[in-house]
Amino acid sequence: MKYIVDEIIWSWPLIIILLLSSLYYGIRTRFVQIRFLKLMPKLLFEKNEDENKISSFQSISLVLANHVGTGNIVGVSFAIMYGGPGAIFWMWVTAIFCSVLAFVENTLGQMYKIEVNGEYRGGPAYYILKGIGSKTWAHIISFIFFICLGLFMPTIQSATISTTMNATFHFSKMIIGLCVASTIGIIIFGKSKRIVQVSEVIVPFMAIFYIFIAIIVIGFNFKALDNVFLLIINNALNKDAIYGSILGSAIGIGMRRGLFSNEAGVGSSSNISASSNVSHPAKQGLISAFCVFIDTILICSATAFMILVTGQYNIMNEGHVLFEGISGLHYSEYVGSSINTVFRNWGSFFVTIALFFFAYTSLFSGFYNAQSNLIFIFYTKKSYKIVNFIYKMVFLSIIFLSSIYHVDFAWSLTDFGIGIVAFVNIIVLLLLSGKVLDVLSDFEVKYRKREKLNYYNENLECWRRNDENSYFNNRR
Repeated sequence: MKYIVDEIIWSWPLIIILLLSSLYYGIRTRFVQIRFLKLMPKLLFEKNEDENKISSFQSISLVLANHVGTGNIVGVSFAIMYGGPGAIFWMWVTAIFCSVLAFVENTLGQMYKIEVNGEYRGGPAYYILKGIGSKTWAHIISFIFFICLGLFMPTIQSATISTTMNATFHFSKMIIGLCVASTIGIIIFGKSKRIVQVSEVIVPFMAIFYIFIAIIVIGFNFKALDNVFLLIINNALNKDAIYGSILGSAIGIGMRRGLFSNEAGVGSSSNISASSNVSHPAKQGLISAFCVFIDTILICSATAFMILVTGQYNIMNEGHVLFEGISGLHYSEYVGSSINTVFRNWGSFFVTIALFFFAYTSLFSGFYNAQSNLIFIFYTKKSYKIVNFIYKMVFLSIIFLSSIYHVDFAWSLTDFGIGIVAFVNIIVLLLLSGKVLDVLSDFEVKYRKREKLNYYNENLECWRRNDENSYFNNRR
């Protein structure tokens, strides 16, 4: 399974498809992710006109909770060890190019969202059904998302929390599992908006906390910053003979790290961002593209610069050491060792706290993601309530059991399922390109004329001038 995931599913075929799709959409949208970069932060903090609905800031906090995780720390460290500093450059390139896919899929998520009991829900299954008209593929995609993000992913995050907390603070894994499951239970057994309300508090805090620590570490090594930039560029463009043998690895691992981190084009973020209340679908698309920059360009880069400016890393190629910054250091220890250079013996503590918040918030964002697909599958009122209650109990049981027993194969199964979804999602994005370009054109015309950025479309359920009861509510 691991070979299939690493060498077939998440290898060059998917990377090439994502990059070609990004280039296609970049040209067709005239690189909207760059042209509107100044506007994106303003849209992020735009006032929510309906307090009963989820705001853009709340939805993006939940999206970041889903994306920002162990990969931003351990994944970047892995990229440096086996791809060299140049991997960071290719990670940036991938984020900049592929962020247009985040714009596309999240704009579609908004266009084809539905309203269920006063809440907006959407995602790939919804725009496949309503945009493409394929009921079969819509249900297949929703089922895969539900299984991977709702059942497999919690095992990974729970195990990360219990393992790191146990190693650093020596807490019992059973106690950790009980505490995490009970607090998550309080969140998910309330109204759905409680999940995003928790996200909008914790996610900005954890991001600022991590970046603040990174700035301090980098600040203590400020004189080395210029050399680090040169090191990254030279390694990426094969201008450094020492790292010439790993140029292919730098490109491949850097691109995969970028794709894994922000998941642009995979479709998972649109399951969450479709829930926000915005006046124009393109607004959410732009905000989601900005989310890619936050995740990869900001947080992943913070990790990379901490490691590189302190020299607390090794570079390997097929068992041979190309660079040895500190003898015998495993890549999972790079960030902790970097922090130790400034905060002596506190590195593992800071990393544990960061991993806890990253993994913890991923749990309830994963739940919300899965729940959107559960609603799609079980939309009749009676059956959904029963199934939703059962799922909540199963979800909490998975958290507790995974805190004690780490299920290693969950990584491979999750990557396998999400990889399949990514291939299908990219095809759907290309088939619906005309719809997205029409919405973008409407946004651009109104933006240029300084008109109110409202969108109306009588053919789209939630975008009619006089919105009627939703399709799903009518079926109930």
